[in-house]
Amino acid sequence: MKLFTVLLVGILTAAPAWASPSYTIEATKQPASGWHFQQLMASQTDQDVRIHGRLTANRPYSLKGHIDIAAYSSDGNLLAATTTSYIPSLLTYTARRKGGLYFTADLAGKLPPDSIVKVAFHREQSPGRLSPSHSGNIAR
Repeated sequence: MKLFTVLLVGILTAAPAWASPSYTIEATKQPASGWHFQQLMASQTDQDVRIHGRLTANRPYSLKGHIDIAAYSSDGNLLAATTTSYIPSLLTYTARRKGGLYFTADLAGKLPPDSIVKVAFHREQSPGRLSPSHSGNIAR
């Protein structure tokens, strides 16, 4: 009975994912960085595309910065770009064991099914809780 319940829940949660378009997601790696992305997913909502995943590092330290996200067409044209923060702001031992720091972002509008979404971590030297105001999205 327990196995049947697990299978039923798995099928019900996976079925909507098959109906939505799939996007290629790439993590832009910067040289000499100790962090990496895990569990990157993109899903189509009613009016936009939601990107979510986890950011983790090899050793515990404060990851001060934000995440840049950019979407491109298959031709390489920029379709949308945004920035987001992650929760919690400090990578503790417990957070690292649970998969890292969680982030989510919405790209406005619908993307073509063959779009490429690039995700990059932008490290900041000065701490701050304001949303980033720079124009240099390094996921481009």
